Amino acid sequence: MDVYVILGFIGALATGLVLGLLGGGGALLSIPVLVYLFHLDASVATGYSLFLVAVTASIGAVQNIRKKMVDYKAVLYYGIPSVVSVYCMRRFVMPNLPDVIFNIGNYAVSKNHFILFILSMVMFGAGYKMFTAKESPQENEVPHPNQYIKLMLIAVLIGSFLGLVGAGGGFLMIPALVYFANLPMKRAVSTSLVLVAVNSFIGFLGDVHSNQNMDWKFLLLFSAFSVVGVFGGFYLQSKIDGQRLKKYFGGFMMLMALYIVIRETLKNL
Repeated sequence: MDVYVILGFIGALATGLVLGLLGGGGALLSIPVLVYLFHLDASVATGYSLFLVAVTASIGAVQNIRKKMVDYKAVLYYGIPSVVSVYCMRRFVMPNLPDVIFNIGNYAVSKNHFILFILSMVMFGAGYKMFTAKESPQENEVPHPNQYIKLMLIAVLIGSFLGLVGAGGGFLMIPALVYFANLPMKRAVSTSLVLVAVNSFIGFLGDVHSNQNMDWKFLLLFSAFSVVGVFGGFYLQSKIDGQRLKKYFGGFMMLMALYIVIRETLKNL
């Protein structure tokens, strides 16, 4: 078996492990794994990542529903516009993006380059947030009015963004739920998992409906490795200092983001 394939499935396992340990961030790693180890186009990798996110987020979402930690009013106001946005992005926009987005002199920014550049920005932002996170997120100290209209507008933007890069929805979604739906941090995190699962699944359906050729055997195998990693992460949660791990992983994410930018910039030079 090719060494890149072996490393790729190890990466799938690690992606799930991080998701299980930290509750987020791991899905962002799945796209570089799919692109650089399995040599998939970035646009295809983002679609596969949506399926992976849908499966893994559903595991946590079911647990949160059972614990009654989900705010269904926020799910309604955020979910409808975000679902429409992510589906339209995957069904209509992504298949029709030109192979070359724009040119800077003699440097052509291709569709794959563009997606990976945007992904690197998300990875760096998510990594920075993890690296600088406080030990215990504070609940809302001063209640403020719910702003559901703003939440719906933000949902359209984040849904479109999730549809483009195939991951990172939770990283952007949680602050929106805290500030515009007035949810405590723990409830926002729990609610976001339900929204991430639904949005990712609908976004993936957009790919299926756009008649993309799916390698279902590979996709299910990759996802199976990730799910094993998720349960491994759940098991290790009580045995590992999560806060310290989050900082280390955040630093790694920032380095990975810089690697993507440098590699993709040099590729056409």
